Amino acid sequence: SELLAVDEFGHEALPFPPSPQAAVDRLHRPGGEYLNMNPYYVLLLDPGCTIDEVKAQFRRMSLQVHPDKHGGDPRAGTAFEVVRKAYEKMDDASKLDLCNRICLGAQKRVDEKVKQARRALKKEGKPEVVPEDTPSVYRKVLRQFTSKMFVEFEQRRQQLHERDEREKKRKAEEAQLDAEAAKQRVKEERAWERSRQKRVAGWRAWSSNSARGLKKPPAVKAEGQDERKNNFEDRGVEWRRDWR
Repeated sequence: SELLAVDEFGHEALPFPPSPQAAVDRLHRPGGEYLNMNPYYVLLLDPGCTIDEVKAQFRRMSLQVHPDKHGGDPRAGTAFEVVRKAYEKMDDASKLDLCNRICLGAQKRVDEKVKQARRALKKEGKPEVVPEDTPSVYRKVLRQFTSKMFVEFEQRRQQLHERDEREKKRKAEEAQLDAEAAKQRVKEERAWERSRQKRVAGWRAWSSNSARGLKKPPAVKAEGQDERKNNFEDRGVEWRRDWR
């Protein structure tokens, strides 16, 4: 397949299927961190492939990059993990359908890009010929857009995962605070129960003293208006007597 035997960006010819060493080197090329998020690129598969083709290609690729075939080369171990993760993105019908829809989205972007380029040429009165009219160029651009969409999808998935982890942490902290508050309430209720006998004994002692007839201090009687009048009249008599 020309599509599978051509490098992503440099159109460097690769043996197909690639040799074990070429398969490892391919997954460690510059920019591989992003390219390897595209499972079609990693497993050398075309969009629209079947689940049986995915399984067969995974077995083939995993054998090519297996560390045992490379004398314990750590790069082979990393490549094996890349192949395994790519397969996990496509190892059942629902996941494969999602990957195919991502590819369709990338194709729509490329087609829209081509339409915009042709409209711009038409507006300038130039022939409506774009580089993507060449099949190999179109496939290259499509692979680039597909890889970009898988990168965006993976970044979004990671963001959602981090958000979920933060939410789990928040709920766990709230649950811990609630548990500590409940524990404190139980502790206070037990302390209240332990002090019950002391409170009952105090109340009984007070009741017993009241029953013995303890006298209360006499209430202070407020001076009324009549008393004030009598006191004034008494003083008036005395004043008259002294004046005489």
